[in-house]
Amino acid sequence: MSKLALQNQVEKHKVSEQDRSPPQIAEEIRALIQAGLARPGDHLSAIELASRFGVSRGPVREALRLLESAGLVRIVPQKGAFVVALNDAEIKELLSIREVLFALLAERCSERASSSDLAGLERAVADLEALSAKPDCSAREFQAATDRFAARLYKISGMPQLNQLIQNLSSGPAELFGHLAVATRDMRQADLRGYQRLLKAVQSRQGGAVFNAARAMHAEGVKRAVELSAVLPRSASESPAVLKGRRRRR
Repeated sequence: MSKLALQNQVEKHKVSEQDRSPPQIAEEIRALIQAGLARPGDHLSAIELASRFGVSRGPVREALRLLESAGLVRIVPQKGAFVVALNDAEIKELLSIREVLFALLAERCSERASSSDLAGLERAVADLEALSAKPDCSAREFQAATDRFAARLYKISGMPQLNQLIQNLSSGPAELFGHLAVATRDMRQADLRGYQRLLKAVQSRQGGAVFNAARAMHAEGVKRAVELSAVLPRSASESPAVLKGRRRRR
C-alpha cells in the first residue's frame, strides 16, 4: 500500500467531533487493525490514540478493554495494549480448540444433511471454485465466500450452542488473520481443495473421514496464515503514529 493510500485510510477512520464514546473509539481502532495500519503484535499507545481522537486516555483505555473482550487486543499489565498476534500462546490454544469444534460440527452435518443441504454445500463450493479462478479476486471476497459455506454448516448442524462456541472462539483471530490464509491465488486454490475434500467426505457420510478432513483443512489454513504473517514487510514510512514499536518480549 502506498504512503498516500495509507494516509487516506487514516483520515477515513478518524472519529468525528460529535462521536467519541468508547464503543465508537473501539470501532475506529478496529478499522485501523482491519486496514492493516495496526499489525499483529503492534503496541497501541493510549497517549497517541487519545491525541488522535481528541479525548482523554480514559475513553481510549475503555475502548481497548472492549477490543480485548472481542479478542482483537491483549492488555499486558505495566506494558500496555497490543494487537493480538498468532504466536500468542492463548491464540494458538483458541485455534486448536476451534479446530476440534469445527471438525465436530462438520461431522454432525454429515449425519443430518438432506439432499437439499448437500446441494447447497455443492453450490457454495462451486462459488469458491469460481472465485479462486478470478485473477482479481481479493482475499476478503474469498473469505466472505468461505463464511457463507460455514453458515450453511451452522444451519445444517442443528446445534446452536456449538455454533456459538465456534463463533465466539474465532471472532478475533478470524477477523485479523482469516484473510491471510487466502491472500494469494495459489493460497485460495489450496483452500478450495480443502473445501472440496471436506464436501466429498460429508457426501460420503463417513463421520471419521469428515472429522479428519475438517481438522486438516482448518490446520492448513492456520499454517498458511502464520507463515504469511511472519514475513509480511512493514516499512518505517507505513507505521502510523499511534504505534510504538513491535511487541516487547514478556
